[in-house]
Amino acid sequence: MPDMGFSEILFVAVIAIIVLGPEKLPDAMRDLGRLFIKIKKMWRDATADIRRELELEEMKAEMEQYKKQLQELQNKVTGEANEIKSSLTSLDELTAVGNTRDFSNMLNNNEKVDNVKSKMENENKNNEKLEKSENKEK
Repeated sequence: MPDMGFSEILFVAVIAIIVLGPEKLPDAMRDLGRLFIKIKKMWRDATADIRRELELEEMKAEMEQYKKQLQELQNKVTGEANEIKSSLTSLDELTAVGNTRDFSNMLNNNEKVDNVKSKMENENKNNEKLEKSENKEK
């Protein structure tokens, strides 16, 4: 609001009394006050709506980031599972070759499975921590 001194306010009041008259001036001031209250309420509502929209956009961006991370993790786990599956020996191959087969390769595969399991457990723990922190923020 522009800076108004006492003389400017007095001048506006005198003009209002001359134009409206002493009978209509209280009603006009009341209507003007109601108008200012409505304008302030509309301004507050608009700013609250904008804030909510911004928060929603931030949440969507964060959700997309988590979705991308989960997709990368899924691709990684699928790739490692396929690698393990391809390196496993079937029962038919074992019986065809006989008992002369070297099982050290299979032991390495078991270690890979254990590594994948531990990675998945770590990822699950991290996801639970993220969910807890998001719930605390809400």
